[in-house]
Amino acid sequence: MATSYDLIAEDFLSDLAALSNLVQAAHSSGSSAKARVASVNSATLLLAATFEEFVRQLGRQFARDVVSRTSDPKKLPKKLTATAWKRTLENLARAKIDTGGTPLSLEHISAESRAKFDSVWAFLGGDVSQDIYDSLIHNENNMRPSEINAVFSICDLSDVCLKICDHEKMKDHFGEEDKGKVHSRFLTSVNDFMEMRNDIAHSLNAGSSAGPEIFYSYVSTFQAVAVALAERLADSLPAEQAVG
Repeated sequence: MATSYDLIAEDFLSDLAALSNLVQAAHSSGSSAKARVASVNSATLLLAATFEEFVRQLGRQFARDVVSRTSDPKKLPKKLTATAWKRTLENLARAKIDTGGTPLSLEHISAESRAKFDSVWAFLGGDVSQDIYDSLIHNENNMRPSEINAVFSICDLSDVCLKICDHEKMKDHFGEEDKGKVHSRFLTSVNDFMEMRNDIAHSLNAGSSAGPEIFYSYVSTFQAVAVALAERLADSLPAEQAVG
């Protein structure tokens, strides 16, 4: 039976296929060199953004499941409640009410901010039905392995990047049987991809790119990660606790 994580992964895999098709179409239709370069560069930026959102979606689902399986709110992971409080307040502090250029009225900003504050305040008070997960699961930087680990460590799941490296999909993709070697190659691959993404985003030179083959190789890496991560998260959930 498919889990919530499997369904999120399926959507992500569909997005990967669409991005690969985009690049393939540009390289097989007699497009100009600039158009082919642009297709890889733009697809790379989209791939990075799509991967980051995929991890955030998994992180939110995992946090929801951890909360729903914890009968006593006082036994929730301390980092989860502390992060929910901190990030909600940080988001409220970013509300642009003093620039004179915000399209939102002060009344709207005030009402929305009050609702968010009341939600996290109630959550910390024991009302775990509150939806605090958008603020809870957030990344400021590229979704490198350290950021991926941070997303799930909020729920006391440590070093998820290492945990997925004993999955057969990851072993097959990297051609290694040893978990440690798979992990090393995985870290290098994701970090290299993010470096490529940053080079594209920050470069004014649109005349060169990594090429479609390298792009496809990163797509293949993320395909393996999607399957492995979805399965490991489902296996890492705490046992459901009886209420009362």
